[in-house]
Formats: sequence, structure tokens, C-alpha cells
Amino acid sequence: MFKERREKLQQQLPDYSITVLYSGKAPHSIGDEVYPFKVDRSFYYYTGINEQNMTLVFFKLPKAVQEILFIEPFDPVMAKWVGAKMLPAEATEISGIRDIRYVEEIEEAISRLVSNYGKFESITLCGELSKMELNQSWPVSDLFNKIRNRHPDVDVRNIAALTARMRMVKDEEEIRLMKKAISVTNEGIKAMMRAARDNVTENELEAHFDFVLKCANCEHAFSTICASGKNATVLHYGENNTQSKPGEMVLVDLGAAYELYNADISRTFPINGKFSERQKAVYETVLRANKMVQEVVRPGMTLRELNGKVIEFYQQELPKLGLLGNGDTVRDYYWHSVSHHLGLETHDVSLLDEPLRAGNVITDEPGLYLEKEGIGVRIEDDIMITEDGCINLSREIMKEVEDIEAFMADR
Repeated sequence: MFKERREKLQQQLPDYSITVLYSGKAPHSIGDEVYPFKVDRSFYYYTGINEQNMTLVFFKLPKAVQEILFIEPFDPVMAKWVGAKMLPAEATEISGIRDIRYVEEIEEAISRLVSNYGKFESITLCGELSKMELNQSWPVSDLFNKIRNRHPDVDVRNIAALTARMRMVKDEEEIRLMKKAISVTNEGIKAMMRAARDNVTENELEAHFDFVLKCANCEHAFSTICASGKNATVLHYGENNTQSKPGEMVLVDLGAAYELYNADISRTFPINGKFSERQKAVYETVLRANKMVQEVVRPGMTLRELNGKVIEFYQQELPKLGLLGNGDTVRDYYWHSVSHHLGLETHDVSLLDEPLRAGNVITDEPGLYLEKEGIGVRIEDDIMITEDGCINLSREIMKEVEDIEAFMADR
């Protein structure tokens, strides 16, 4: 699978090009501590390896491609302290790359390739250069600068868009992993609903979700949002430390990650298990918007167009809730977009206004936020675009008022 992905990318690159992808490295935190390592998702997409300080290089000739994976050497002392580095045979078994070398050799190896072939053709260095953020140094760009200092005629090309377009269409294995992440997320949400009661604290509910993920050998797709009452009107609320008040609702936005593939689900439910009439009215408006998205979405639409459908829907429905008076607009109650791509990253790579295609996995997450009333509702599913519509991958996660109240009544 990883070999096929590399071949697909290589077919889109010019001859005499050298492509470099870096796995990343955990930054220093404090003292002798480092932050948790998170592998560069494109490196993982092409290799299947979740290890730091590795570099994938392939050199494309007119009739052949030379692939090299540079890894860290085995260190017997560090192995006793933090664990052993991946051995060459392991790297080959996972990735299918047979030419394994050590990271110390990479600069000289690429320079040699440029010297050998640059005299016949112009050389293009390819990498995902958009990963440079906040003007920080990025190892691939540093490497390219060193090579260009030696060989000024070398061109540089950013291939981030090529990889994004490939990653936007999920294959069967990716869908299987995402379904597993969604299934674990479902169990975590149900554990939170079972533990919900008047005056429960947000962090206590969050702990029930965390326990389910640990037992299922899953990580968090992102930091959990568990927001009760007025906190639910803050889109990216993250403190999760407030004691709920009787009669409030709680909005949870969370997801499990299974083998690096993410779920992203939002649900809203009453702490005491019973919606008030006002809560129910607002909730069911959002639920209808959620269902409408899945009815209208088609290949060829853009996410911007899909969000426009939600705004049009709310313009018709919000007056029924007594909203949009006194000069208010939909954007006073709904200020985010309805969708983003999902996969190896929660906000997965995508191209602005790229039309949807079969195999895309996106979120469907309309919401309404009534700050003065302390009501925030968001209902989010993960859906896969098909040739004629979509499939709701998270359809097993309850969202009907009757199902939620029945489940919570039977705790």
C-alpha cells in the first residue's frame, strides 16, 4: 500500500527530481523532557513508519526511481533509557524500501546525486515546504539551502498540493481505520452520558471518555471539548473544569485516533437526561441542519457551497426560534463552517474550494450558540462522499432526542 502511494506520487513528478520528506522530531520541553512526538503525516502516508528523525528520499530518473530511507543508528546505551531505534530490517519490512542508510549520510548522498546527474539535466528538489510555520527553521528547507549553496542551478518545488490531493481521497484501509476510531468514540460518548447528572463537573465527564480510549489502545484525535451551559457557546472551549448547573446541556466535541486515523464527533445532551422545551427546539433545528447536509451533499460541491446551504436553512428556521430580530443575522448564532476534511489529521489536508470527490471524508457539524440563554448545540457526524451522495460513517452514534432521553433514563 505504501509503495503504491509512493509510485502514484512519483508519476506526477518531473524526471531528475529529488523528493525529500521528513518524519519530524519531538521538540525540547524543559530540563531533559521533550514534547510527545507526532509523526509528519505525509511521511507516514508514504512509509507507514511512526518514528522520529527519519528522512525519505527518492530520485526519479526517466525509467527508474531510486528510493532511500535514512534512519538513526542503533544506540545500545539510549536503548536502555528510552528504547531501541528501529533497525534497518524493520524499516524495510514496514515501508518496502530496501535501501536503508543513516541520517548522517543524507546531505552528502543528495549532493552526490545532484553532481552525478546535474551535468546531464537540471535537477529539481521537491518537498512539502508549506510545513514551515512561524518562520521557524524546517529540516527539509535547511537541507535544500545547503544543497543549493553547493549547486546554485538546482530548482525547488513545493509538492504539498500533490500530496494533499492524494490524501483527500481515502482508500478502503483508511476507511476501516476511521470506522474503528469512530466506534471507540461512540463508546466513549455513551460512557459520558451514563455518568452525566446535575452538578457533575466537565472534567469528570471527560475522564470517562479518556478511560474508554485507553482501554481501546487509542489516542485522542485532539484535545477534548466538554462544555456545559454557557461554556458550550465558546467554539474551542478547552478548560473542562466547570461544575455544571441543574438543567444545563453539555456539548462534547471529541474523537479517538486509531493507528493515527481520526474521528471527530460532536454531540449535545442534557445533564439530567431530559431536554427542556427550549433546549429541544434549538437542538432539533441543528439536527435538521445536520440531516439536510447529508441529503444535499454531492461530488462536485465545494465546502463553501455546502456551508451556504446551512446558512440558507438557518435563515428560514431561526425566526421560528424567535431569533434574527433586532438586526441579528445567522452569523450571530452560527459563526463557523459546517465542514472540513478528516483523516490522518483532524483538520486534514485539503485544497481551498477543491470540489468534493468520491472517497473524501468530511465532517458535518452545524451548530447554534445562544450565549444569553446559555445554550450551545453542535451535532457533528463524519461522512464519506460517494458517487451520488454520502455515507454517514458515524450513524451508530445516537443523536435523536428520543434515543438520547431513553438511553439516559435507563442508566
